[in-house]
Amino acid sequence: MVMKVNFCQLFVMDLIPDPNKTGMDAWSYTILLPQLVTIVLTTFIIMLLSIGYYKRLKKIGPTDVPTGLVLFAEIAIKWVEKQVVDLMGPKYKFLTVYVMYLLLYVGIGNLMSVVGFDSLATAYTVPLSMGLVTFIGIYYFGIKYQKLMYFKKFIVNPLELLTQFVPLISISFRLFGNILGGTVIIALFTALMSFIWGQIPYIGPVDLLAGVFLPFLSIYFDVFDGLIQAYIFSILTIAYWAIEMHTDEKTDKEKTIKLKKHKKIKNVQNVHLNR
Repeated sequence: MVMKVNFCQLFVMDLIPDPNKTGMDAWSYTILLPQLVTIVLTTFIIMLLSIGYYKRLKKIGPTDVPTGLVLFAEIAIKWVEKQVVDLMGPKYKFLTVYVMYLLLYVGIGNLMSVVGFDSLATAYTVPLSMGLVTFIGIYYFGIKYQKLMYFKKFIVNPLELLTQFVPLISISFRLFGNILGGTVIIALFTALMSFIWGQIPYIGPVDLLAGVFLPFLSIYFDVFDGLIQAYIFSILTIAYWAIEMHTDEKTDKEKTIKLKKHKKIKNVQNVHLNR
């Protein structure tokens, strides 16, 4: 029994970061990062919303008007579907599910900071892992639609190889930097307000000024900016994929136009020869 208790104590202690250590000395693969808790809670909330939507949808008859959660979900799904179809075409309408999950995952994950949890985007591994999916998708659609012509740009201009990681770095650091930057600004503002108020005689370090101004900063950085970044990340993902698809369409159009011009020139030549 004693051995079990000691083992549990060691296991729990190893999950909590040591406040006396910094940098790589404080790192351990067993440490439970706060962002991991946010990820688990975010996934659980999305599952509850999905189950709730499914159960309410089953209760609605063919002639019933949707209300509440079902109405909101249908409006959101149709709007996301329109964005996907406009950028990628009706063939890839099924990607609506992935884009919808991105919006919910990043949006709810950022909103968790309002209730005291760390935003999931403040750990760079989260934006990086989602950015890798986007990055792999760029090559998938590029090779699928342009075939071997996709690699022509690397032969013509080898410097293109250096720019291949730009979308991955851009889309991941945009999300990471904006969310982390907002968190740092709020923390610095709280410390500043506490310091200013603490300099007033007979008052002491009471965060009354932070209590007045902090909610407005929280509404902007935690709510507005968090939702905007979720939208930007999702739209950029399908935009990067759509660019690789439309490049092939442009080349096909150019070939068709050149072919038509060539036919017209031949017809004109034939007319002159016949005369």
